[in-house]
Amino acid sequence: MTCRHSPGHGAWISLLAAAISGCAARYYDTADDGYWRNDAGSMVEAYRSAVDDTGPNALLGVERLLSAALLQNDWRTAEALAVRASTLCNIFVADEGGERDAISFFGQEKDKPFKGEPHERVMVDLYLGLLRFQKQDFEGALSAFRSAMNKDRGSYWIPVERHLAKRGSDNADRYLFEDDWPLLQILCAKCHQLLDEPEEARKYFERASTTLPVMKPLFEDLLDPETNVLVIVESGRAPLKRKTGPHGAELGYVQGPRATVDGVWLGESELSTGTCEDLHYQATTVGGREVDKLNQLKAERREVLQAAGFTTAVAGYMLLAAGSGGHRRADRNIQMAGLFALAAGIAAMIIADLVIDPSADVRSWATLPGQISLAVGRAMPGGRARLLVRGRGDVQDLSQEWLDVPVEKGMNLYWTRLLPGRKGGSWEQPREDQVDGHGKAPNENEFNSN
Repeated sequence: MTCRHSPGHGAWISLLAAAISGCAARYYDTADDGYWRNDAGSMVEAYRSAVDDTGPNALLGVERLLSAALLQNDWRTAEALAVRASTLCNIFVADEGGERDAISFFGQEKDKPFKGEPHERVMVDLYLGLLRFQKQDFEGALSAFRSAMNKDRGSYWIPVERHLAKRGSDNADRYLFEDDWPLLQILCAKCHQLLDEPEEARKYFERASTTLPVMKPLFEDLLDPETNVLVIVESGRAPLKRKTGPHGAELGYVQGPRATVDGVWLGESELSTGTCEDLHYQATTVGGREVDKLNQLKAERREVLQAAGFTTAVAGYMLLAAGSGGHRRADRNIQMAGLFALAAGIAAMIIADLVIDPSADVRSWATLPGQISLAVGRAMPGGRARLLVRGRGDVQDLSQEWLDVPVEKGMNLYWTRLLPGRKGGSWEQPREDQVDGHGKAPNENEFNSN
C-alpha cells in the first residue's frame, strides 16, 4: 500500500514562500573592495549582470555600476545606469502577483525588492541631475534635482499627549516635513538662473541659505553670473546600517569613516569651497529631527496611552515616513510612476507595521560617500588647466592633482571622489561615442553588451 503524506499548514506555507521567492537572489557586495582600491573595472566585471537582473537586489547592483561608471568618467554609461536606477527606485508595485515590492508576508525585510532608504534614493536622482547638468541640459537636470527633493519629503505620525487623547479617535498627529538637502536646493537655483527664471532661482537660493546658513557666501558665488566652474568632491564613506531595537527590527546607522576637503584650485585660482551634505545626518533625520528621538517619543507616548486604555493608530517599532511628492510643472514631471504608486505603498507599509515584525533591512549602497563638497569659481574658457583638490582622511593624504582639464564655454561641472590611491593624473574625458548631444540616455542594455 502506498502511503500518502498530506503536508501540514507549515509545509504549504513553506512551499508557497519558495514559489514566490524563486531562485536565490544574488547579493551585489562581493567586489566592493575594488571601489576603495580605485579599481572600478573589477566592480564592472563582477556586477554587470545587474542590468538584466529582475531579482530583489537588482538595484543594489545597478547603483554600484553607477558608482563605477562615475569613477571612470564614463558619463554616457553613468547616465543610462542612473535612469535605470531611478526607474527601479520609483516602481513600488511590480508586474508580478501580489504587492511584493511593498511587503513580503512570507519572508523577512531583506527578501523584499531593495528600494533603498530616502538618502539613497535621493542620490540616484542627484547623480542623474549632475550628469545632465554636465552636458548643459539644464531643464533635464532641474527635473532630476526636483525629483530627488521629492524623495526627501513626506510625513510621519506621533501619538498625541495623554491629555489630548479621546475615546474612538486615532489619537495621532501627522507632521509634514520638507526636503532639507541644501546642495539640491542651490543646484535648482542655478538651473533656474541658467534657464532665465530669476524669481525661481531666488526662491531656491533663499531655501538653501536658510537650510545651511554658513554656506550662504558660497551659494552667492555659485549664482554669480560670471561663475562658470562647479566642482563636486565626494569624500568619506556612507553611513553604515545596523539592526537595533527589539528583534533587530529597527534600522540604525553608524557614522562611516570621514574625510576632509581642505581646498580646491583650478589653475592658479583657489575656488570657493564648502561641505554641503553629510549623508549620516540625512540618513538619521527627517525634516531636521533625529529619527531615533522621534521613535523614542513615539514609543513613550504609545505606552502612556495604552496604559490609560486609549488606542492609537501609530503601531509598530518603526517611524512611518512616506514621500508626499510636490507640485511641479507638467513638462518636468519625470517621476510620476512613484507618485502614482504612493497610495498602495503607504497602505502596504501600514499593514507591515501592524501585522509583521521583520528584521531590519541592512542592505545598502555601500559605495556612496559620507560627505559632498562644492567648489565654485571662474576660469577663462578655451584652454586647459590643472585641477588640484587637497583632501585628507584620518591617517592619510587624499589629495589629487589632475592635469589638462578642459575649460569649455558655458558652465563646466567636474566630479571627483577622494579615495586612497586615487592621486590624479591626466584628466580622462569621455570618448566621442559616449557623448549624446540630444540628451537622450542610451538603453541600459548597451552597457551590458560592451
